[in-house]
Amino acid sequence: PQPSAPAAGKSQHLETLESPLRVLLFGKHIPFLDLHVTARQIGPGLVIMTLRHAFLGKGLLIQTVIPLEPLLQHVVHQIYYSRNIPSFIGKLILWAERVQFERDVMIWNNKRFLSKPLLVKEDAAILRHRRWFSQFYSQNSRKHNAQKGHLDW
Repeated sequence: PQPSAPAAGKSQHLETLESPLRVLLFGKHIPFLDLHVTARQIGPGLVIMTLRHAFLGKGLLIQTVIPLEPLLQHVVHQIYYSRNIPSFIGKLILWAERVQFERDVMIWNNKRFLSKPLLVKEDAAILRHRRWFSQFYSQNSRKHNAQKGHLDW
């Protein structure tokens, strides 16, 4: 997946990521379940994912992030699909998103930020996204390591 930086003159608060998603079941690729996802991140608090599937058509998965206090957010996922698609399909996709998100949270809560991380070529998108996202923080923004041992904010 490769994020695209805004073109000159475009809004700097937007980022887009195009990604094909291959579905594996017990380690075996199931091609008819594959999705193509276009994720548009609008600032730090809104992600709109357009899901395209060969026979299920198009759907939207919307993620909103609401800050409650420093280092604590409320995240909401919503899914929208055509009426002609059985509701269990949307529920299954939403469940898969929730599982992946919970795995990501475990990583986010335990990761270390290095000023110059050693990344393989395929992970270059991580550094680009980190640079793009940094525009939403000030020098005074609370850092994750400040959370440990401090009860005040």
